[in-house]
Amino acid sequence: MFQVSHWRVASAAVVFVLAGSSALALAMHDRPDGPPAAYRSWPMPAPAHHDPAVARTAAARATAARTGLQLMSQAAAACRATAFSAIQVARWWGPAGTRVFVSAIWHRPGGQTVAEPVAGAASPSDPAVGNGAGSSEPSVSMIISVPQLSLLQADYVLDFAGHSSAAGRQADLVTVDRPDGRLVARYWIDATTKLPLRRELFDNDSRMLSDITFSAVRLGPGALTGMPSAGTAPDGRPISDSVIAALRAKGWPLPGRLPGGLTLFAATQTPASAGPVIGLSYSDGLSVISLFVQRGVLPPAMKGWQRIAIAGHDAYAVDPDDQTIAWSGSGYVFTVVADAPAGTVAQVIGALPHDGPPGFWARLGRGFRRLVTLANPFR
Repeated sequence: MFQVSHWRVASAAVVFVLAGSSALALAMHDRPDGPPAAYRSWPMPAPAHHDPAVARTAAARATAARTGLQLMSQAAAACRATAFSAIQVARWWGPAGTRVFVSAIWHRPGGQTVAEPVAGAASPSDPAVGNGAGSSEPSVSMIISVPQLSLLQADYVLDFAGHSSAAGRQADLVTVDRPDGRLVARYWIDATTKLPLRRELFDNDSRMLSDITFSAVRLGPGALTGMPSAGTAPDGRPISDSVIAALRAKGWPLPGRLPGGLTLFAATQTPASAGPVIGLSYSDGLSVISLFVQRGVLPPAMKGWQRIAIAGHDAYAVDPDDQTIAWSGSGYVFTVVADAPAGTVAQVIGALPHDGPPGFWARLGRGFRRLVTLANPFR
């Protein structure tokens, strides 16, 4: 059996493309010294002012929906083709506690987004700061693109929720709700540039999962000064539906849909010594699951990973909240990198093949190493 080669996929997807034609530099420094007291417990409640039961006239609802869609469409138009750099502060809440990740990000128009941890950038009061060389930052999809907007429109209700501020700038607030009125996400759209400045994500019970904020944003070619080389990133080549169909005919487990209403919208193939790595990106317009499939088996131990049980199966996880998970099944190695609620992640993993006990760990091979590069599924 083939061994899995040293391939690299996404564990810190900072997918936020700032667009426009100006070389305007924005200095936006509003990162708090530490998470407010309300951020230090989990589950995080939904914002108190968001009450979907508050009655509105049909005309008011229609106006808010039109304005929300217009703002998100403007943001999708703005998220194009402009060089940018920024500092991203990502806060995540889960059963393992609060985690804070600070990254410097650069985006080259029409190219790759690169992220690097910012060592020592977080306040000592921030718990579980993941900004070291061995940290695992959760996958984040911040871009608002036309394909993403189409998925959002199909699955959720977009509403203009009023004027606000983010990153020290005036912003328009757009809520993303389920059809039954439950809050799923909130976006802050810059009132001047129409660029997204902040995003909050909520789980199926409207408890806050993450809060991603950008500061020290610079736009234009000069913003790429100091951008690290992306030479270590996988050379994924987009593949067509016909290629995917041919691989399925050969037995590759490459589903077209995943639980939670996640639809396949992009696929790549990356060459490797043990055979190709197929990368599949699924989304409902908000949550993103990146699934990487390669023939092979896992080694008996992987430094920096921990053995877990999820959806009734054995697997490896990078972090306690199970955002990056790997396992073997039916002669393939699967790696899921998730920006989605934990319940959705468990459903997805449970729906894919697994090698069940007994004997799972005894059959594991060698050669699999931690996956640490960048993905941009909505590029």
